Amino acid sequence: MSLPLILQPGEGRSVQIRTSTCTFKATGQETHGHFGLFEFVMEAGANGASPHIHKELTEMFYVVEGEVELLVGERHIIAEPKAFILVPENTPHGFANVGQTQATLLILFCPADSREQYFEGLAELTKDGRQPSQEELLELMQRFDQYPVLQSE
Repeated sequence: MSLPLILQPGEGRSVQIRTSTCTFKATGQETHGHFGLFEFVMEAGANGASPHIHKELTEMFYVVEGEVELLVGERHIIAEPKAFILVPENTPHGFANVGQTQATLLILFCPADSREQYFEGLAELTKDGRQPSQEELLELMQRFDQYPVLQSE
């Protein structure tokens, strides 16, 4: 039997990825693999994720604060607070904070798998300002159902 999980603001295990913080609010371990919910806080001007797809995951974004530029398929949109975006599997997507203030996204992954391990791995690869190699990034991404896509200009 699962126990309720209650996290107050600022609570939850988190990792630092460059200037962004990813806090794991609920992982597959707590939801029997059904979903994972992460809070992603980006400083002004921070890149979040370069364009990629997931072959098995559906990903959802909810903007809590700030302005987030989202690439979804062929569309580039500026998402403001309370915007919701559902990204089906095999749909190119990425995001960045294009605003002048901090931005916060809630990111929901279904199914959850071990998605937090991707963010933990990325935090480790970029620790202390380190710039990981393309090979290291590709290996990490492919372990967690994430595949880069080239942007068409």
